[in-house]
Amino acid sequence: MFARIIGSLVVIGVYELVMILLLPRLLLASGQVAGAQFDNSDNSFLYATVQMGLNGRYGVLPACFLFVALLAIWWGPIARRLGNRTTVTAIAMMLGIGPAQAYYDKTDYTEAYTILPNESAFWIPDGGANKDNQTQFDSETYLNANKVPLKRFIVPHVKLQGSGGFYDFYVPAGRLIIVDRTTYSREWVDATDRGTSKKKEGFPCQTVEGLNITVGMSIGASVTENNAAKYLGRFGVVPITGERTNPAIIFNSVYYSRRLQDVMDDVGRKKVQTLVCAEITARTFDRANAEANKIIETVLAKSTEYFASVGISLDFLGWADTFTFDHDVQDAVNRRYIAAQDKEIAAALAPHADTIQKLAAASALRSFGLRSDGKLPTTIVGLPPDLGGLLGSLLNAGAPPPHPAPPAR
Repeated sequence: MFARIIGSLVVIGVYELVMILLLPRLLLASGQVAGAQFDNSDNSFLYATVQMGLNGRYGVLPACFLFVALLAIWWGPIARRLGNRTTVTAIAMMLGIGPAQAYYDKTDYTEAYTILPNESAFWIPDGGANKDNQTQFDSETYLNANKVPLKRFIVPHVKLQGSGGFYDFYVPAGRLIIVDRTTYSREWVDATDRGTSKKKEGFPCQTVEGLNITVGMSIGASVTENNAAKYLGRFGVVPITGERTNPAIIFNSVYYSRRLQDVMDDVGRKKVQTLVCAEITARTFDRANAEANKIIETVLAKSTEYFASVGISLDFLGWADTFTFDHDVQDAVNRRYIAAQDKEIAAALAPHADTIQKLAAASALRSFGLRSDGKLPTTIVGLPPDLGGLLGSLLNAGAPPPHPAPPAR
């Protein structure tokens, strides 16, 4: 019995030494070769698939040798007890395989993901020089060739030393990060019958005098393949919910970036509003109203610069609504506009006042059926209806008042 114990300890020690030397190398090898799946090459795909499979199996071989060696050492006592049902059940439980968790399991199941045409994907090995060894699915080359970019990516697994007893757990050799590049467009207006949302989403600002001006904006944005890494570095990934000490969280294989829609509805909207209101606040009411084109040109330039710095391409940006003022202010603006127009018309007609007066007088004579010499016509046939009433009023004005009616009895 003592010899069996010593032999078991020696075998286990050799196994641990082999695993210490082998597993880190398998982790690096699997993490580096997995990126070849993104290549537009059949040979690269075959090489990566075969190599990842071999790397995973290499970690199993020492465990198999350990199991065989221990079985040989303890075969005598085991053989004598095989008839014991309790012993058989215990051995079956030890050798049983539990349900796969894909990223933290004692069985290496295939873990596959599909990279869609509107997505960019990055494979980052867990260890080593992963700044140099990480790879990206270059969908831009597909688009330039009028091809649809789509790939299935298999996450390689390796055993994590010390994660279990005699049977260590398989974990990902790296992480797959997927960036959703779906384009974004919005109309932020203060209306319930149009715009992207029925909510009031206009931008309320104030002029130098403190007068309210509310504006609506139209915007479109996207993330290009070349800017996917910059966008990811700035806005990160969607956090995995749960305790970070949970192996299911620690060894999660795939992370998804924050959606462009969520980023633009939050950070993007706030940035545009800040820039728009900064321009309006720096102007008087009249200047803000008169320099709308200049304001949007400045906002567009500054917005384009900012969004480019965080990996977002601004496709378009402009006014999507009229400037809206307080009701009293709008009435005053309307009255002032009408007065200004009347003044301009009067100034333009001033040099022709004498001619206009003569034309107006002649037109008035004709409208009342008067002759050009100013005398009344000899007949009322064909006179305008208003003239009959006017003549009746004049005649009644010169006639004596009617006698009052006698009082009723």
